[in-house]
Amino acid sequence: SVRQIQRLLQEQWELGFSSGAISEAQGLANRALQEPYRAIGEHVRSEAVAHADETRHPRGGDREHAGTWWLWALVSCSATFMGVHYSRGKQAAAELLGDFNGYLVTDDYSGYNGVPTRLRQLCWAHLIRHFIAIGERRGSGGEIGRRLLLLARLVIRTRHRVDDDRLDEARYHRRMCRLRKSVRATLERGTRLKYDGRTQGQCAHLLKRESMLWTFLADRRIPLDNNRAERALRPYVIWRKFSFSSHSRRGDGFRAMSLSVSET
Repeated sequence: SVRQIQRLLQEQWELGFSSGAISEAQGLANRALQEPYRAIGEHVRSEAVAHADETRHPRGGDREHAGTWWLWALVSCSATFMGVHYSRGKQAAAELLGDFNGYLVTDDYSGYNGVPTRLRQLCWAHLIRHFIAIGERRGSGGEIGRRLLLLARLVIRTRHRVDDDRLDEARYHRRMCRLRKSVRATLERGTRLKYDGRTQGQCAHLLKRESMLWTFLADRRIPLDNNRAERALRPYVIWRKFSFSSHSRRGDGFRAMSLSVSET
């Protein structure tokens, strides 16, 4: 945080800097980082597969700009591009993605609905969390959840086996085809539940988005989870806990640019 930087400068070199002077230095850093930051964005947007996620960004300053903003991340296997936006909506997602037209791995957040269905892969780790929650319910809804959880774990196991060369490509696709049919049949059973409207609604929602569960079958480079994006956001989440909020566009830019460069 700025206060910790102030203490460090004072204790190590007996230099007294105001918070404004440190903010000015961040502005200089922003100008120095602008070109590599732009290059990172272009590189990630040109990749065949990328991950996207977002997290809260506390914003101070005047009443008009204070509140909860969002730090967005677009991550490939070789680079991380981040940006701060006041919104968590489709417009912010579109600005993050720019001209990206590869496969995008995300959670089930609707902000990414502008991405064509055929190019979007939903994270199975998030699905498993939902299935665990459904499976803890009583009655038929719990049975549906436990069945979906079992099938999801089989999907993960089958993918691991082919990645480890313990399963040939033909058998891999046959097994995934059977698992896909079983998942769809179980979701359809869930939509017919009479006394569990919550589970019924969740199954109906997933059934509408069912094709996005299996995009990974089109290209082996597509992973089943969005862990890469979540890991990229973790350093910022830790930073956020002890550095208070940013209070200006300059501070927003410094966090996005410095994190993009350091994470890359």
